[in-house]
Amino acid sequence: MSDLIPYHIILSAKAGDGKSLQTILRHYASYIAFFSKRSFYDEFGNCYELIDEDIRQRIEAKLMYQIITKFDPYQSPTQHR
Repeated sequence: MSDLIPYHIILSAKAGDGKSLQTILRHYASYIAFFSKRSFYDEFGNCYELIDEDIRQRIEAKLMYQIITKFDPYQSPTQHR
């Protein structure tokens, strides 16, 4: 599982370190982009799937909020089976 974010990065992001928050956002950028897609239609009826920047920014803001306010570093993570 080499694609995990190091724990010290998460702890420093929790403390409000901007570089650590940016590292986490970069790690999840493709995942966030996938869920930020919307279908748009041009004047000819052609469908295009584009990233809605408003949705992308909302997801990023929610992720940062959850890290800073809700993450409990003293709670042990659940075990994966």
